[in-house]
Amino acid sequence: MGASADVKAALAVLGLGVVPVSRDDLARRVAARHPASRPWSALHTAAYRKLWEALEPADTAIPPMAA
Repeated sequence: MGASADVKAALAVLGLGVVPVSRDDLARRVAARHPASRPWSALHTAAYRKLWEALEPADTAIPPMAA
């Protein structure tokens, strides 16, 4: 995924320095930086959604191994 201006802005809002490699990676990184006990603003939610939609689901990011 190329880091467009929207993606860079979303990373900045969420306090992330690099583009996560997958949706699972995004979830882990955000969980480590943002405690679940603190509600998000609409800006945080929109930033997360932007990154989520730009990333491939974890199960399709790595091709299956041949048997």
